[in-house]
Amino acid sequence: MEGRWPAPWGLRLDRLGPDDGTAVGAVLRCPAVRVVDGHDALDLRVEAPDGVPVSTALWRNLGGFPDGAPYRSVGVEPMLGAVFDLAEAGPGDAAVVPSSGELTWRLVLAAERMV
Repeated sequence: MEGRWPAPWGLRLDRLGPDDGTAVGAVLRCPAVRVVDGHDALDLRVEAPDGVPVSTALWRNLGGFPDGAPYRSVGVEPMLGAVFDLAEAGPGDAAVVPSSGELTWRLVLAAERMV
């Protein structure tokens, strides 16, 4: 399923509200994201050479997982490519290591407390 950041299918992924019993994971086909939780914010940006697909995986759990012992968490994961399983990759979904055997990339993180 595809949708547009920050609210694919009407579900806000960039802001964490009160625990509502939901848990969702998404691959965001964008190199930079900002996630806000109350007064705290996390910015993450993945930089790679031209032509290398970059994405961000977002895991948001507001008390929806696991059954019987739910908790609150957020995970923000940089990705080279746009799929978790190479078998599911379509054209342009996977990073390809050049013949040199080396592919460099950079991760930029910033955290902020807004008072």
